[in-house]
Amino acid sequence: MSSFQARRAGPPDPVRQHLSDVRKALLRLHKALIDSERAVYEARNGPLNNAEFLGALLQEPFFQWMRPFSQLVATMDEAMFGDEPVTADGARGYVRQAHALVTAPADGDGGGPETVRYGQVRDRDPAVLFAHTELLRRVAAALTAYGGPAA
Repeated sequence: MSSFQARRAGPPDPVRQHLSDVRKALLRLHKALIDSERAVYEARNGPLNNAEFLGALLQEPFFQWMRPFSQLVATMDEAMFGDEPVTADGARGYVRQAHALVTAPADGDGGGPETVRYGQVRDRDPAVLFAHTELLRRVAAALTAYGGPAA
């Protein structure tokens, strides 16, 4: 039995469950972003098969702004499926990172090019907007449950 299966068999863990909910919402948003930007990239550069697209996704500067999303998902996976349990502080940190990826800085400077591009894609594509809204809802619920201010 894997450690993941063993953990699932135990009592419910609200910290883990909220982090899992945020992770799932982040994955849905990540997929929506990839699908949306693939259409734009292929309109400019021609159609790609899946292997070609994966290469472009990993290497083309056009997709660079999405890499922090991929990195956060991978980091969350390592924490959730690793040997050590996720603490409330650790989970809160991951949730706050997810929130920071999809919101402009509070100082009003609009953020860097990644933040600008994210806003453009969110405003252009209803699927991305829906996934964005769902992520924010999950982030707020998680932060409230963890005893911190909601996002």
